[in-house]
Amino acid sequence: MNSDELSILRRCLKKTKTLFQRRCRSEDWADNLIEGSRELTTPTQWKHYYVWLANPNNYNEDAVDEMEIDNSLTTIDAYPEGMEVETFQNGPCETIIHVKNPKFYTNDEEKIEV
Repeated sequence: MNSDELSILRRCLKKTKTLFQRRCRSEDWADNLIEGSRELTTPTQWKHYYVWLANPNNYNEDAVDEMEIDNSLTTIDAYPEGMEVETFQNGPCETIIHVKNPKFYTNDEEKIEV
């Protein structure tokens, strides 16, 4: 990581910490993370940010530098026969997969009101 990237990372870590101190309700967590990490651009910066989030008191920059980033594509194994699978693309980076076991569902005519 070059000095500019490192400077941005440290600024983001400091901002995130400040945001969590000022806005510590669980409802604020997502906003704190989004705002605190807004300037991060490289996979290495994100790697450091995630490790810091997991354990800010024991974050070790040198140890994180030695960690590898796994950029391999994830594959999903085939589902068992008989399963109904629907796939929805949600933007360029997210796929929602809905898997339904029809054995657990009845037809509409068979539904019983409770």
